Amino acid sequence: MPDYFLSFVPGDSFLHKLDPRTKLIATMLTSILIFRLHLTGLVLLFAFFIVLYDLSSVRIALLRNLRPIAPFLILIFIFQLFLIPGNIFIDLYGFSATTEGLFEGLRIVGRFILLIQFASLLTATTSPAHMTAGIERLLRPLSGKVLGVTSFEIATMMSLSIHLVPVLNRFLKEVYQAQLCRGLGRQKRISGLVSLAIPLLRGAFRMMDDISMGMESRCYQGNYRTSLFELKMKKNDWIALMLVFVLLLGFWNLNITLFPSYQI
Repeated sequence: MPDYFLSFVPGDSFLHKLDPRTKLIATMLTSILIFRLHLTGLVLLFAFFIVLYDLSSVRIALLRNLRPIAPFLILIFIFQLFLIPGNIFIDLYGFSATTEGLFEGLRIVGRFILLIQFASLLTATTSPAHMTAGIERLLRPLSGKVLGVTSFEIATMMSLSIHLVPVLNRFLKEVYQAQLCRGLGRQKRISGLVSLAIPLLRGAFRMMDDISMGMESRCYQGNYRTSLFELKMKKNDWIALMLVFVLLLGFWNLNITLFPSYQI
């Protein structure tokens, strides 16, 4: 099971073998659908994610992926619970928790959780090289005049940004363990943030400088070039896309026909 957020896990599963464009398109469509579903639809979509999770043959730390944004999710839920008017079911020191706020908080938190889990599944089954190639091929029809930059530059920036997250997370844990060995007390977490932030920023800048020097030494120019990974849509990719479209349309129709006014 991977220890770091948004890490790639090598494997030979059905999802690993799919074209990265297939997975990127499916993830984008699913992300759009997530913001249109009610709570019941989100639960059904989570069941669909569990099926994909089993097909991936990787063991992502599902709960550990939520740790970086857990305080943010808790804060959102509390705000929704106590600030949305409706039927009061708990009154705590003048703050009233409502049923409508409870369901709205669960709905918003559920959307963020699903977005993170689908993104984690995408990065766990797609290598950085394939991710870059997939993004570039999807953006290639857009000319440089429209975007101002080439599709290769955009793909490289997005891929580096995504896969830099687990590296920084790992580096942060290493710095934290080093500070603990030097006597940083666990009870002084607020004051210890400075001793963590400065080495983290310094290491991040050094890491990015090493990456830029490596790209320059390999004469990277951001324009069209051949690739080691030549992408070609196969039969399984088209079948997977068709299944995704059918399932997402089913979720969409279920959301409209069964829950048009019932917001749960």
